Amino acid sequence: MNSIRVRLSITLILLLALVSLFVATFTYRRVLSETSDLFDYQLRQMALSLRAQVTLAPRIEVPPDQGDSDFIVQIWDLFGARVYFSRPGLPLINEAVLGYADLKLGGQDWRGYGLQTSQGVIEIAQPLRVRQRIARATALRLVMPLLLVLPIMVACVIWIVGRGLRPLRQLTSEVQRRDAGSLAPLAAADLPQEIAPLVAELNRLLTRLAGAFATQRDFIADAAHELRSPLTALRLQAQLLERASDETARGEAHGRLSAAIERATHLVQQLLTLARSEPRQQVLRREPLDLGAAAADAIRDSHPLAIAKAIDLSLEAEPGVTVRAERDGLHALLRNLVDNALRYTPAGGRVQVHTRGSADRAIVEVRDTGPGIPPEERERVFDRFYRRNAAVDVVRPEAQAEGTGLGLAIVKAVADRHGAAVRLGSAPGGGLCVEVSFLREL
Repeated sequence: MNSIRVRLSITLILLLALVSLFVATFTYRRVLSETSDLFDYQLRQMALSLRAQVTLAPRIEVPPDQGDSDFIVQIWDLFGARVYFSRPGLPLINEAVLGYADLKLGGQDWRGYGLQTSQGVIEIAQPLRVRQRIARATALRLVMPLLLVLPIMVACVIWIVGRGLRPLRQLTSEVQRRDAGSLAPLAAADLPQEIAPLVAELNRLLTRLAGAFATQRDFIADAAHELRSPLTALRLQAQLLERASDETARGEAHGRLSAAIERATHLVQQLLTLARSEPRQQVLRREPLDLGAAAADAIRDSHPLAIAKAIDLSLEAEPGVTVRAERDGLHALLRNLVDNALRYTPAGGRVQVHTRGSADRAIVEVRDTGPGIPPEERERVFDRFYRRNAAVDVVRPEAQAEGTGLGLAIVKAVADRHGAAVRLGSAPGGGLCVEVSFLREL
């Protein structure tokens, strides 16, 4: 199971078990060693307590004890004669060994200690099995509580892990309760430091999604509103064509229908271009592009409109001006700049396109002889479907039908994606001058 809780619990339990086993083993061996040292110390103290009694010890073996003594006590005088033996029936120590020594008596292992005094030698021995039995019992009494408390520690580990992951489960539950339309930020109060960055990033993502959905809803609403008029005009022109009584009326109706179809087609194309130009998260596939050549392509696409309106469309391109941009995006920006200028320039006017470079910028500038835009309205013209109706009605009434209010919105969207700056100004003669400045590809 790929569960953080399970993996963390198993890891901590295994770690706890290994540490407990190590501590128990270390404690057990340590207690055995210290108990052995304690028994050795006991042997020595017994020998020291008997050194003043060597001359008083009888020269006969004492009768057997009623108890089960664990020790052998033997005393030799200076001439090597045994003057004391603690119990008959126990193995005899035939050779005195001074200090601590492991002895083999009666087929068993003994631990002995010999002490040299001025009157003789005292030898005390104890069976190793007795020492080991007592030592193991003592060690087990110390280790057993640790082994008994191990299940309690395991339960505590499981509880602590569950409690520690509770904020994550609460966050998961909160996300699961939401539907596709719930884009409000997640609660970010009292979160652990490990989860707070994740929640912050999720909230930023939700904010971006809410903005994107709002933009999409506004776009759909505006598009539906803007498409209503040309579609209604198409229906009316088709009805007029059907009702035309003679060839002259039929020809006029056919011309108006063709113009209405052209305007509707242009609006749909602009909507699609704007939808593709909206800011997205994908990385742009930029490449070095010649700005003058790109402007020439845009002019070539818009040339039929310039011919139809008898507009003088020209290009002045400084050679060697290169920008790093997405090919389709740059083409859409330049085509809409030229197309917007042509549509709002009266018949017989002039549209000039200039490209030039500076130390670190590549600039394209489009000037027209149209009505221009007052300074107080220049920020609003980047809004989708915004058209200067009052000015258009006075200067050129037919321009309202031709314009869609999307050209500069597309230019601004593409420029923002490329990190370019758009500036609106006045052209000589009162027209509009649009300048787009890119970072230059050197």
